[in-house]
Amino acid sequence: MSKLKMRQSNIELLRIIAILFVLLDHASGMIIGLPSKADFDGSLSSSVTKIFFDSLAVGGVDIFVLISGWFGIHTTVKGVARYLFQVAFLLLLLLFCFCIYDSGYLTFDNIKATLCLYNGYWFIIAYLGLYLLSPVLNAFAETASKQQFQTLLVSLYIFQCYFTWLTGYIDYYGGYSITFFCLLYLSARYFRLYPIKIINNNVFTIFCGITLFIIVLVCVSLYFTGTAARMLRYDNPLVILSSLCLLTTFSKIRIQSTIINRLATACFAVYIIHFNPLVFPFFSRAVRQLYNNNNGVMVLLTIGAFLILVFLICFLIDTLRLIIWKFLAHER
Repeated sequence: MSKLKMRQSNIELLRIIAILFVLLDHASGMIIGLPSKADFDGSLSSSVTKIFFDSLAVGGVDIFVLISGWFGIHTTVKGVARYLFQVAFLLLLLLFCFCIYDSGYLTFDNIKATLCLYNGYWFIIAYLGLYLLSPVLNAFAETASKQQFQTLLVSLYIFQCYFTWLTGYIDYYGGYSITFFCLLYLSARYFRLYPIKIINNNVFTIFCGITLFIIVLVCVSLYFTGTAARMLRYDNPLVILSSLCLLTTFSKIRIQSTIINRLATACFAVYIIHFNPLVFPFFSRAVRQLYNNNNGVMVLLTIGAFLILVFLICFLIDTLRLIIWKFLAHER
């Protein structure tokens, strides 16, 4: 049986949704920005709608890492090689294409970005670190007792919530770090090994309740203070819990689709390509034009269609990478 067929399509579908959340988060939160008090006064419905999508999208990165923890990363030399090849191939291809179009793109900064020496590619480095550390994390998860595992997670979350999320005394970069990824990874391992009954039986209800709470709190906080009250951060414990609940919800769905499995293999490529410093200005410009030139429901439809189109274009580009990798690695 091929690896695509062995994949669980329900989780692969969630992986696709997660990368669409990342695209939406970049389009809405990073490019368009959060609504101001004047925006609320001018159009309450559009402001709340925007925060609704921001609140959904913020869990995209957490979901990706949680999926890795749910199944467990099995580190191999070939796995590291596959990961590095995908990154190197796509970044070199992008630089090559832009330089063919205009040799002026061959700059020191663009070469640095191609070598992942670019802060926008923090996820690539953080996930590589998680990949390398996963044997140690797996060893702990497999040998620790339930009580030891539970004590570690509770202690880490108390530390993380107080010193990093609430007070910022210790900087984990708002969740943009290997340390935070390790915490997510272990959380998913624990949640799968030792399901918490009250949560496991009400996962979708809890997910909806948390999302609604975040929306309300962000709306109120933005209106009166101009900030999102730390709600729209990856290291927000509510975002982590809602992401875990969504993962558990999808784990209970039974579907099998080769198409879903194949599309899901391009999710990492979607991040690499659209967030490339050469590509992102075009992505940003398109989002702004769609946002400024449409109103109401048409904004949602046009931007939604655009994000899906970006996903499909990245999928086609990554198909070339996959063909070459299979040839080099002698995979069927």
